[in-house]
Amino acid sequence: MGNPRLVRGGELIRNEIGEWVKGYARAFGCATSVAAELWALNDGIRLCISLKVLALVIELDAKLVIDLLKKDVENSNGINFLIADCREGLKEILLVRIQHCYREVNKCVDALARRGVTLKQDFTIFMEPPSDVAFLLNLDSVGTLYFRNVASSLEVS
Repeated sequence: MGNPRLVRGGELIRNEIGEWVKGYARAFGCATSVAAELWALNDGIRLCISLKVLALVIELDAKLVIDLLKKDVENSNGINFLIADCREGLKEILLVRIQHCYREVNKCVDALARRGVTLKQDFTIFMEPPSDVAFLLNLDSVGTLYFRNVASSLEVS
């Protein structure tokens, strides 16, 4: 699909026991995958601030974005303002932990992000989870395991 390309994003906010609080989907236009991740994160941070969230665990499947947020590195590809905006927003939340998760366990967010392409407006907040996301949330609540496909570097004779 190329990079940059047309991108979309979405995020969901869950409470401490994993239940839906709020979510959103957005179409960003043409951007790199890293810029899209940062835009989506920034939107999520702003939504948490508006909800007066005091403690936040952010799970991202983009390890590069986590590294960019944690390090003071000048980035030459024009995303410095997004990184700075995310950092400023995070200062408004009392307790924050950012951690990596694999894409396979991020299915709810992926389902919301896919909606960003089909929405009539650029940004939509969902008060209740759409049916496909509700289904995935239910799978999460019962502890469904997702397997990760990893290419093996071992040769079999």
